[in-house]
Amino acid sequence: MISQDRLQEIVRHWGATETLRRGHPCEPRVYEFDGGWVVWAPPPADAPLAQPGTGETVIIDRNTGELSVVPGLPPQVAMDRYTPRPPLGLPDLPPAPRFEASAPPPPPSFPFSAFGPAPLPLPVLRERAAAAAAELARLGVEARLPQLTAALTVDGRVFEAAAHTDDAEYDHHPAILRALAEIPPPARSRGATRHPELIAASRALFSLAGEEADPAWLAHLLAGATLDLRRLREAADPAEAQPTRSCHTCATVLTDLGLPGAPPRDVVTPQMPGRPPGGDEFMTSILVEALAATAAVPGLRHRLTALPFLVEVLLPYAPMMPVLQSSPGAQQRVESYTINAWVSEHTADTLGELAERIGARLFPVGTEEGGYYGLLAVDELRRVYAVDHAGAWFLGVDLPAALHTLDTGAATPRVRADGSW
Repeated sequence: MISQDRLQEIVRHWGATETLRRGHPCEPRVYEFDGGWVVWAPPPADAPLAQPGTGETVIIDRNTGELSVVPGLPPQVAMDRYTPRPPLGLPDLPPAPRFEASAPPPPPSFPFSAFGPAPLPLPVLRERAAAAAAELARLGVEARLPQLTAALTVDGRVFEAAAHTDDAEYDHHPAILRALAEIPPPARSRGATRHPELIAASRALFSLAGEEADPAWLAHLLAGATLDLRRLREAADPAEAQPTRSCHTCATVLTDLGLPGAPPRDVVTPQMPGRPPGGDEFMTSILVEALAATAAVPGLRHRLTALPFLVEVLLPYAPMMPVLQSSPGAQQRVESYTINAWVSEHTADTLGELAERIGARLFPVGTEEGGYYGLLAVDELRRVYAVDHAGAWFLGVDLPAALHTLDTGAATPRVRADGSW
């Protein structure tokens, strides 16, 4: 017999899949009988009455957890005729490998859908969340992910920082502000003044050069400096944080001040690839599986909710729509992004915390790669946001409006701590 935890996961996954497939919220109901459980969802109040013989009964097997769909029969008849499957037998396992006392055993592997992020055991999630919180507390910022941390080594001294997420702007060194002022606003990256590499650089300049310093002296000071930039993500191991690179604006400022490296270049948007063959029906089935797999992976404190309109919203861009770009826009720089139904990162806690601030549930629909390393998410009112290490940014009232913002560089208001923007 399957466990109650396993039953709850099956029911939750069924509810998410049916919500996406039917296009309206499906709150699962369960009725237990000898062979297993019948699962169903009450229809909306305005739904037409089903004709006799047109419905279906979905049964979760007591022993295996497999789902059986019995069409055209009332639930009581389907339950009377259902024969539970035999319990799953355990295969013959090879003998356990032996390990030397000095060599730890390899970490266990956990099965997961190819469309969703890999689920992790609760103790691992707790351990990694605690480690990330401790690291961010050491840097003096709140434990909110995603985050970037910077370590700038100048003349043997290390200056560390995380991205600035307070509503008030960060007070940078005058040399940083002068370098930023030389970049026209349409060419500046979103939220660059909050990025950790500029904060670490400001701290270094305040400490080593004072408020005013000759540009030639600053260039000499930074000529041998090194920058280590790392990305902290939900459920990722902070001890193995991914090295990453600066956004276009931060890289321009730092190289102008004298940090070693080549100034970044613009990227011209190439022609978009055509949509693969298969039609809407084929793409819909892929979207339902991908979105349900993403919703099935829990966080420590939150779970994602499959929003009924997700398939409708994402179908024009299915299976994914990558956009490669980096150039000045109307009011800020445009950068690369991807609309994608299967976001391979854990996002439940990240989006759950933002949902509490704005008062609406969120679901991931893509990522930003070009120096922002953010998530794209839609809320239950269809509004779209970007969530990165500098905060959350309102992109538009729906996905087409958000894509216009991302493609043209229109202004993106930042979501404040009280959920307004």
